[in-house]
Amino acid sequence: MLFRKLSTIERVYNIGMEHDSINYVFNYITNFIKESERDLVKLYDLKVLDKIVINDIMTKDLVILDEEESIDELGKLIKQYRHMGYPVFNSNKELVGIVTFDDLRTKKSSMSRLKKLKIKDIMTKKDEIVSISPYSSASEAQKIMVEYDIGRVLVVDDGKLKGIVTKGDIVRTSEIYNPEPKINKCSHITNIYFYGDNPKKVEELAEEIIVLMGARGYIISEKEDFIEISDREWEPIAKIMKRNGKIDHISIDTKLINILELNIIKEVLKLIEKPKFEEVIITDHITLVDEKSAIQRIITDVTMFEKSMKTFGTITVRIDF
Repeated sequence: MLFRKLSTIERVYNIGMEHDSINYVFNYITNFIKESERDLVKLYDLKVLDKIVINDIMTKDLVILDEEESIDELGKLIKQYRHMGYPVFNSNKELVGIVTFDDLRTKKSSMSRLKKLKIKDIMTKKDEIVSISPYSSASEAQKIMVEYDIGRVLVVDDGKLKGIVTKGDIVRTSEIYNPEPKINKCSHITNIYFYGDNPKKVEELAEEIIVLMGARGYIISEKEDFIEISDREWEPIAKIMKRNGKIDHISIDTKLINILELNIIKEVLKLIEKPKFEEVIITDHITLVDEKSAIQRIITDVTMFEKSMKTFGTITVRIDF
């Protein structure tokens, strides 16, 4: 494990949209969760790059150019080595600048009045160069590249050029040291509440769910405060919850981020839509644990009104490292 709990991040999103079905709402929520998971990967990347030293990833065997050489030589090196930037030295073997493909592309035409352009005519001079220490972190190099909009940084120690680090080095480092975190545990509990002028609708819906899931081979067992529906491995998948002897709400329990991956859940949601309840409230509680020990808790609260076909609510994401 590269790090322990370092930070907590919270995001809150409001939903406001037309909806055609409850399936649409769950698709929306699932897409949001996947988006937040991508954000988690990016955040983890930054933490990994903090741990990596430039000296371990930079290019040390450098191809260099003399400041007196023709710019044609730069074109030849780019074709040969496929690098886009090269350090420039003078006759005393001193670093005097850096020259890139962008310099060749942008300055050549504007300086065409000169008969023969030399590297020193188009290079970025030493006093304008942004450099970094070989003992700095990869994340520091990344910040410099973003701030100055450059693709490479010279690595200098005690006034001497030690290497060069590029965007490509950062990307490759991230891929090697940090494969994308994979979810190894997911707890997804969905509670669905129903409101309308006819309380018998909920009882009829509960009976239809029991008949449907019983016919699909699920195990129905009566408890004191709820009816539990389990799969053949006795893993609970749904509960019809009671309060004061009457049906209160339906709870769906899965280990999947997207509950729509189960065909039986799709069938249950269709049954829920059929009675056309005036109002349906969905609350999701999702806990994701990945192999890097990062935990995401996604809580959604979505209210749907059948008559107006409107959906609104809130999605809150809390990420703990």
